[in-house]
Amino acid sequence: MKKMLLISALTLPFVFADEKGEKTEKHEHGAEEVSGHVDHDHEIKAPNGGRILHEIVPHAEFFITKGRKVQITFVDDEGTPLEDAATLRAIGGKLSAPTKFTFKKTKHGLISEQKLPDGKLVPILLMFKDSGGKKMPNIKFNVDLNGCPTCDLLEYACTCDHGHDHEGHDHDDHEGHDHSKGKKKGDHKE
Repeated sequence: MKKMLLISALTLPFVFADEKGEKTEKHEHGAEEVSGHVDHDHEIKAPNGGRILHEIVPHAEFFITKGRKVQITFVDDEGTPLEDAATLRAIGGKLSAPTKFTFKKTKHGLISEQKLPDGKLVPILLMFKDSGGKKMPNIKFNVDLNGCPTCDLLEYACTCDHGHDHEGHDHDDHEGHDHSKGKKKGDHKE
């Protein structure tokens, strides 16, 4: 009897892991979602020309308004805006003086009450909770407000397949941010 209980107790975490994996597969993102990189069969069209956040479901568009506010629009798999009750906290900017964002609800998402800090390259951390209050994966990236040399979008929203090096700038030099020292890697000018 003790062996039966021990075996049951040891296999219990695997049962939950399988259920969690099954939930991920329903969204047809496969194993890539676990590693943080998701390959999609089709591109979701961003309704405002922003960056689609594939890491959360429903997906959301991250967009910087002309007034430098962070706008989140929840979208379906076709890019159509939809209503969702998810919440968001965000932190961005310099480590020595970070901006903590608070958000107001809009019809199809959220908009920040604070502006994105000055600069062309601003690190940001997005912490979503679903409508039930359950944490979703954190999303961390640099908001690169430089223009893409091959399309009309800003780099943070660019979906061009132009690799990591183009004339004029190198993604590797300005995408990274050395958080241990609070300085950008490379000599990219803001």
